[in-house]
Amino acid sequence: MEEKSTDTLEKIQRAAMEEFSEKGFLGASLRQIVKRAGVATGAFSGYFSSTEALFASIVAPSAAALWGGFRAVQTSLLEMHDQEQPDRKWLM
Repeated sequence: MEEKSTDTLEKIQRAAMEEFSEKGFLGASLRQIVKRAGVATGAFSGYFSSTEALFASIVAPSAAALWGGFRAVQTSLLEMHDQEQPDRKWLM
């Protein structure tokens, strides 16, 4: 049962990625997403409260990875001594 739930979730997210890629967030259609995924609208509601929540579930992992990388660079720069830091003119 759990495996089927994961499969349905992945189908919805994959279909949504295609829809968002083709039409953008504002142009995307929930009806098209569930049709592409081959699930009923009720099944969608079992996983996501809204199209916004679905979109967030898709972009959150990438956003978290980017933010983590940014924070790591900032932390390493703060830990360097002034003479070791690269030229910071690009920050301005």
